[in-house]
This record gives sequence, C-alpha cells and structure tokens, in this order.
Amino acid sequence: MDKNTELLRARKQRQSPEAKQAATDFIKFREYVCGHKTYPHMLEWIAVLNTGESNKYLKGITGEDTCILAPRNSAKSSVLLQWVAWNIGVHINLGLSLKILYISYTIEVAASKSRQIKAILESKPYQEVFPKIQPSKSKWGEREWAIDFNHAGVSVIEEPYTLACSGLKGSVNGKRAHCIISDDVVKSPSEGRNKLIQEKLEENWLQIVRFVKFDGSRTICLGTRMAKHDVYTRIFIPPQWRVITQSAIVVENGEEKSFWEPERPEAPGLSLTTLQQEREEDLESFLLQRQNQIPEESFQGIRPHLIKFGWLPLEFERLVIGVDLASSSRGDYTAFTTIGISQNKVYVCSSYQERLLGNMKTIDQLFDQWSTWADKCLNPPILAVDANRYAMDFQGDLLDYLQELEGSTESEEKFKHLQIDPIKSSGRGEKIDRLMGHSLLFEKGRIYFNRVSSDDGKSYMDKLIHQITDFNVMDSNDLMDALEMALLIGRNYINSEITVAG
Repeated sequence: MDKNTELLRARKQRQSPEAKQAATDFIKFREYVCGHKTYPHMLEWIAVLNTGESNKYLKGITGEDTCILAPRNSAKSSVLLQWVAWNIGVHINLGLSLKILYISYTIEVAASKSRQIKAILESKPYQEVFPKIQPSKSKWGEREWAIDFNHAGVSVIEEPYTLACSGLKGSVNGKRAHCIISDDVVKSPSEGRNKLIQEKLEENWLQIVRFVKFDGSRTICLGTRMAKHDVYTRIFIPPQWRVITQSAIVVENGEEKSFWEPERPEAPGLSLTTLQQEREEDLESFLLQRQNQIPEESFQGIRPHLIKFGWLPLEFERLVIGVDLASSSRGDYTAFTTIGISQNKVYVCSSYQERLLGNMKTIDQLFDQWSTWADKCLNPPILAVDANRYAMDFQGDLLDYLQELEGSTESEEKFKHLQIDPIKSSGRGEKIDRLMGHSLLFEKGRIYFNRVSSDDGKSYMDKLIHQITDFNVMDSNDLMDALEMALLIGRNYINSEITVAG
C-alpha cells in the first residue's frame, strides 16, 4: 500500500458525519465547508443544476443547456462557484476528472472566480470532505489549473486540466470541456446596450464556445438581464436553452413579497421596502435587473402614418447625398441615401447599401448614386458625410479624385464641383434623437418617398423606412444614418416656417 492510499484512508477515518454527508449533499456542503445557509430562492437553482441524471462524463448533473436569470445581489455567483468546487470533488470520488471551462465577460473576471474556487479547494473543511483533492504542484495558476491527478488516483488521457478561464469579450479559450460555465457575461447596462460589444459576445459564442463541448457536455449560464437587447435575448433562449427566470418581487395571494426578505436587519437579503423604492426610482432598470423582465418597448421612430409617397418632380433645386461610411475594422455596410429639394419639399429619391472596402470603390458608388439623378438638377451635388477619422481619410481621397476628374460629360462636370459638408456626430445625441430632430418635417408633410423605383431600389427603400419607423438600437441603422445626415444639410435649402431640431 503506497503512502497516498494510507493517507487517504486515515483521512476518511477521521471524517466527521457532517463531512461525509457534505460529500453527497450540496446544501450540507455549503453549510459545512463555506458556512453559508441555503435560502428558499436558491433551492430553485440547485434543483435545476442537480438533475440526478448521468452520462459517461457527468454524474448527477447531466441535462439540457440551462440559463438561470436571477436578480442582482441574489448570491448567484457564490452558489455557482461552490457548486463547481463541490462537483470537482464529487466526480473525483467517482473516479472521473471533470474539465470545466469558466467563462465571464472578460478573462480577468473569470480569473477572479477561479481564485475563489481554488480557495474553497484549499480550505481545511473541503480537504476533510474530499481528501482525494490536492492542488497540482505544477499547474495551479489563476487562469488555468489542475488538481493532483496522481493523488486523486485518476488517470487523464486528454489534456490534463481541471478548470480553465475565458473571457467572452476577448479571445476565447478553445479547450474542450465537460461542463461550460457562463457566469455574468454582461456586467453592466451600458455594455448590454452596446451593439458592438453584444455582437462580439454573440460571435464568440456561436463560432467558438459551442464547439468546445464533448458529446454529452452541459452548459450552465447564470446571469441578470442588463438591457432590452443583450445576449440573454439573442443567445440563451428557447428552444436551444432551458431558461429559468427569477424575480425579486413576487406576488402571493395578491400580496407583494421579496424573494429574499432578510431574517433580521444585519442578515443577507433584499427587503420588500428596498425593492419597492428601487422600482419607484427607476422602473426600467428595476424590471431588467431585479425582475429579469424586458420592459415593454416604448415606440421609437417616425410614426408609420407619417410616411408619404410621391412622384418625383422633373427637376430639383438641390441634390444631397448622405453617406454613412463603413469602418474597415467592422466590415459593415456603407449606406447612401439621396434626397432632392424642390419647392420647399424633400424627396427621398433612393437608398442603397453595400459592403465596400477601399475608398475608390466607395467613390465609384457615390458617382453612380449621383449620376442616376444628375439630369434632374442644374447645381452640383452636396455630400453629407460624418466627420470621423476614417471619413476624413475618405474625403482626402475624394478630393484627389475630383481634381483629376476630366469632366468630359455634364454629369462628371457637376460632380467635379461636388460640395462636401462634414457632420460631427459627437454632441448631437443618440441616433434616435438625431432622427427625431427632423420629425416636424414628417408631421408637416414636407417629406415624400419615391413612389417609383427599381426592384432593388424598392427593397433598400423598404429597409430605410423600416429603420426610421421601427428603430432598434441593436439593428443595423446605416440607411437611416445616411438619411439623417442628408436631411441635416438639405433642410438648409427649404424656405419654411418649420424649425427642425439640431
């Protein structure tokens, strides 16, 4: 008999009855090892986590991928960390090495969770409950670590690790895992509302994370809603996921109650009074972060009944082309919206968008958009474009192009004298605010959309109208942005009593 076996046998003989119970009972484990009481709202999580079903990798926790949405400050991360630590010991006792990929918003956040799990494994009560668990002497870092498999008496054929960290915002760890934990991948309301961040999270999850699972692996997601269109409405949704939603204020027999009323003033929990006060102060944040409910959408955009169609006049006094340039780093669309001014009215002539890489391709398309309507306007066109860094680079190439343009046709000659009006987006509010600054033009019936267009043109016009009448911050709004910039310049050529907000 080797020394490890003798040591383990001696430790088991010294195990208290409580420690033996904690090895198979998670609630007892929380009490004995962590000194934490399990409250009623936590029982719902534990029932979902511990399914009692098994496969060759997972014992007692096999099941469908599950997303648990719980209120902020409900101790959900603490319970999840303890559950992970407990399962490492449970599986080792059964002769299985559990591989866990722990994912948070960033790898730094995941590493902080990892440290807490390691601290549990190193504690004396844990060592009593699971004497086979010892830290590996060669692999015990913050972002990736392993237990001592020799001490545990298990053989590991695949890559020897127990837990590896990853951040969904950055480069995702592609290690294969039996259990994937997603813990608070959205950390704040501002990040939840940020379209680029949410798209990055979604891209990493769909292209990387879901492919690191073994056949029979399970993914557990625990979080709180932060925004109306965050990843909890885009990735972790039925039927692919089982979703458990928990609210801070519950109604029983017509009476409101806190899901976790403190047992005494200094005890953990959230009182009903506190929750009701939060609801009064900020209803939307309360519904999202405490109730995990998506607030009813307040209407955003131009009212659909204000959209009017009309025949284009024979000629325009001015033509303005709004261009929303794509950032090369994002690979999104470059959008063009052309408006014409005639007799104090605005006519939306056409809309178009395309993925264009390189300024010369954008310039060629800009000329095509102008040449379609060039014979309807005696004056040179006006370009309304954002005054950001890559737009200034575009303008430099455009000016060089115009200087070299021979102007052999009337259309080219007018284009050669193109007027460029850069527009600063900073300081003008959010996208929807900028659009609604032109709402009076719609209300007074001064804007008409081209009644006749090609099939392709109609599809882009339909997209533009959808963007301005059903605004969604998480959707692509490039055509709307191009229209808004064109209107900002075009309104200067309308002699009207209408005052449009800037």
